[in-house]
Amino acid sequence: MYLSWSSFNNIRMLLMACMPVIIFYLIWLINTSEGIRSEEGTLLDLVCWPDGNAIPVIITCGSIIAVVIELYGLYQLFKAGLPKREYNVTNGLFYYVWSLIIIIIIFLAIMFYSGLQSTIIRAKIKGGITKAMLRYANHLPSKIAIDRLQTRFHCCGRVGYQEWFFIPWYSPGQSTDVLSVRKFVADNVPYSCCSMDIMQPCIHHGVTKKGTIYKYDPSSQLTIWEAGCEEKLISEMMSISWRFNAVMSLIIIAMILQVIAVRYLHTAYRNGLSADNQDSCYAYLLRSDTKVAGRRKVVRKRKLRQARTLHWVTASYRRQYTTSSQSDFNSSDELLKPIYE
Repeated sequence: MYLSWSSFNNIRMLLMACMPVIIFYLIWLINTSEGIRSEEGTLLDLVCWPDGNAIPVIITCGSIIAVVIELYGLYQLFKAGLPKREYNVTNGLFYYVWSLIIIIIIFLAIMFYSGLQSTIIRAKIKGGITKAMLRYANHLPSKIAIDRLQTRFHCCGRVGYQEWFFIPWYSPGQSTDVLSVRKFVADNVPYSCCSMDIMQPCIHHGVTKKGTIYKYDPSSQLTIWEAGCEEKLISEMMSISWRFNAVMSLIIIAMILQVIAVRYLHTAYRNGLSADNQDSCYAYLLRSDTKVAGRRKVVRKRKLRQARTLHWVTASYRRQYTTSSQSDFNSSDELLKPIYE
């Protein structure tokens, strides 16, 4: 298609207006990734290292690269509206198009890795929580991880609070392979299992026994969280993954539209359209073979026409030269004839 200077300028200004919006969402990705890495990522890291930091760090790095590319493109589009003799941005627009294509591929790879990693993390969480619970009495990082996990997600145990009844979590030095034996230890749970929604003293020792002091009755209401942490942690990570993928999908769609628009601007600019020359110029997304073939036909016809013209001029000149030479020879003979006579 052919672009006029007004169309070129309108597309350029529209791109420059939309690019700050894309940069805003990229900065949102960076900020959110850092927040998730320091909160949910830290909890997940304590349970199954290093999955809590992997995806947020990759998203942050990709978003930072994308912000730099968008700022570079904003600068090139600004210079495209200036005189071409002073600021030639043909190469700059070309590099910007390829940079957008590369960052789109990177974002697609991040989305694929995020989906794959979510499936892997789901399997790791089960074993990670169980392992941390078994080492609760002897390993301080595991104790911190479980306490933060149960407090953050309002849960108790991996599947339910009854799992703590088979773990000597308050007696260090005992065997940590008690879940395989399933030996009842005591109906006690850690203090981090205490519910903050119930306005009563927390009973986390002797959970299944009635108490007369605080009028505690486990059959009517418990003072601890009853849900397990596994499903809550998995659902939280899946929600975060879907949120990231949705924002990155919108950014990818916007960047694909940018690639198409900038490619048209680049080809029109390369074919001569600028603030100095505002005549309509041909612009294309992909180089058309029919257009190239048409140009070759035009060039071939032009060369054939030039050859025919040159042949006609040469033949006419030769004919004229031969005739004039013969007439000059005859006239000279007529002039010299009286002399010899």
